This record gives sequence, structure tokens and C-alpha cells, in this order.
Amino acid sequence: MSESNAYKTYGKLAIKAAVVFLITLSLFASYSLLAQQGPSLDVLGDILVTLYISALVFYGVFWDQMDTRRFRLALYFGVLLWGTERFISGSDDVLSVVLILGGLGMFVRELYFKT
Repeated sequence: MSESNAYKTYGKLAIKAAVVFLITLSLFASYSLLAQQGPSLDVLGDILVTLYISALVFYGVFWDQMDTRRFRLALYFGVLLWGTERFISGSDDVLSVVLILGGLGMFVRELYFKT
């Protein structure tokens, strides 16, 4: 069996299984965070960003949309959203600024400078 056929047969299945596992793990972590800290704005913002990114990755993998412009724009918006949520909830460290500026830069680049 060639690598191409092996990837088509087992690789995509393994990637989909890993995505489902990671999304399930992030949902349980979100539930645990909500149960431990209660429904504050910081926790709800974190959970909403997690759900957005999880749904986006699920959509991209299961509908083979990861190569589309629409997916990339939504992903870059998710990076921007993640950095903004971290910054608003009080984590004004370098990572938050990098996520905001990087997400904004990639979003603008994809929106205006790609054909």
C-alpha cells in the first residue's frame, strides 16, 4: 500500500479521531472551569472562545474546508478573539499582545492582500 493510499485510509481517520478527542477534552475542561469558578465574565469569555475554536476546527476537518479562504479568515479571527479575551480578562502579557497583533495582521493580509 502506498503512502498516499495509507494516508487516505488511515491518516484522515486518525486526524478525525484526534480532533474529536481534543474537542471532547476542551469541552470537559470548560465544564470543569465553569463548575470551579462559577459563571463570571472571564470564565464565560474563555469558554466562548474555546467553543468557537473547537467548532471551527471540527468544521474544517470534517468538511475538508481547511484549505479555503473562509476557514482561514475565521481562524485568524479566532486568534484575534483569543488574544482580545485574554487581554480583557487581565492577562496583558506578551502572548496576549502577540495573539492580537498576529491575528489582526493575518486577518488583514488574508482579507485584502490575497487574490
